Amino acid sequence: MNIKNIIFTADNNYMQHLAVTLISLLENNKNSVFKIYIFNNDISKSNKENIESIASKYNCSLVYIHFDVSLFKHIDAGRFSIATYYRLLIPEYIDVDKALYLDVDMVVNDSIDMLYNTDVSDVYVAAVEDAWKQREYLNKLGMSSFANYFNAGVLLINLKKWREEKLFKKFIDYEKASTFPLVSHDQDIFNAIFNGKWKKLPLKYNQYEKNPDLDREKLLTCFSEEEIREAQENPVIIHYIGGRKPWHYRSEHNQKSLYWKYLALTPYKGYQPSDKTLRNIISKNTPAIIRNPKRYFKSLFGN
Repeated sequence: MNIKNIIFTADNNYMQHLAVTLISLLENNKNSVFKIYIFNNDISKSNKENIESIASKYNCSLVYIHFDVSLFKHIDAGRFSIATYYRLLIPEYIDVDKALYLDVDMVVNDSIDMLYNTDVSDVYVAAVEDAWKQREYLNKLGMSSFANYFNAGVLLINLKKWREEKLFKKFIDYEKASTFPLVSHDQDIFNAIFNGKWKKLPLKYNQYEKNPDLDREKLLTCFSEEEIREAQENPVIIHYIGGRKPWHYRSEHNQKSLYWKYLALTPYKGYQPSDKTLRNIISKNTPAIIRNPKRYFKSLFGN
């Protein structure tokens, strides 16, 4: 039996969103058999029951991985959950040769067969390049001039290599030795340690922009026109990056409806956005030219 190993990390506050990512994966990959690993330390009984009720309907088994979070007590994750650092523990707790890590602010929109079958035997991971990190920052991380930077939301991991090279210790040592705040936290650590030894995936496997046309010049430094168009029209995995997520009332992501489509298939389907206030309803329904005329005209004519 060919089992696909999938890794999630989440805290109790993000279980609804994990449920959406999970059910979108399962719905679009019904011919696959999955083993799902969930790194956590505070998931409630009711949330576990909700996740288990989803998994029970598919070819899917669940493994909850608990650990001592005091290892990360000194870290200030800012607006991010400290759960983002749980990824550093992957080589310590999972004894398989290959696994796919997914963030839980995603929707899987198609089969992941081709993605999962990507050969990573001679690299640490396969991932999608991040078009926004500046070379000056990569230099600050200690990366070589030839090394590019990837987004860690989707990682096809060569776990055998991670264990053989004792990467967990290297991850932790790098974080402790850092003399400046890591803007992208554990993503920065991965990129610094791997230093370019990763395989580039097409943008469609981690479509992280709600409208790539807005940043086309930057995207074109990493991806071809064809790749960008394919990611827009046929994304395999949609990554809702940024502070305003599709579960927020004021989200303007042009693919946020997919989040709500899969949410309706979960035990969390009765969710109502906490930011759906009278003020935000008025603001959202006020034309942009009235709400912020300066920004509106800048979007039309530039500087």
